[in-house]
Amino acid sequence: MESTAQKRVIRAAGGGWEGVPVEGYRPGAAVGVERHTIVGGRKGDANEPGPSKELRYFELQPGAVSRLEKHEHEHYVIVKRGIGYAVIVDTVTEIGPNDVIYVGPLEVHQFVNRGDEPFGFYCFVDAMRDFSQEPTQADLDRLTASPAGKIAKPFAVPPPQKR
Repeated sequence: MESTAQKRVIRAAGGGWEGVPVEGYRPGAAVGVERHTIVGGRKGDANEPGPSKELRYFELQPGAVSRLEKHEHEHYVIVKRGIGYAVIVDTVTEIGPNDVIYVGPLEVHQFVNRGDEPFGFYCFVDAMRDFSQEPTQADLDRLTASPAGKIAKPFAVPPPQKR
């Protein structure tokens, strides 16, 4: 991807996008989750060149989940393919293609592939944002006591790296 100028058109190509590398959560952490940063990228300063938003695509293999996390920024998720669950705070909702999910600030959340095919979704966030946080013990206790606790997999993905 271009470092200071964002491409205006990023073409789909063979399960991804031209010039967009496939990433995971962390090098060497094989958890069945791919991440493609399609537009933009995280910024440390709002004056850095490039888009003010970041668009990513995540694809979870059957049985895989996203990280159970929270953060101060809000984000939007749009399901592209497959079926899954959205775990948000202490609720769980079945989701599928074209569903739109809003995750508010500091809401513990996780996406779970509940099907036999890959589950893919777009995630839209501000480029200037905080880093993911691990849920607190109180967050985990609330989740475990709820119906969502039967779906969530709190320790399936390595925690975010300390920055």
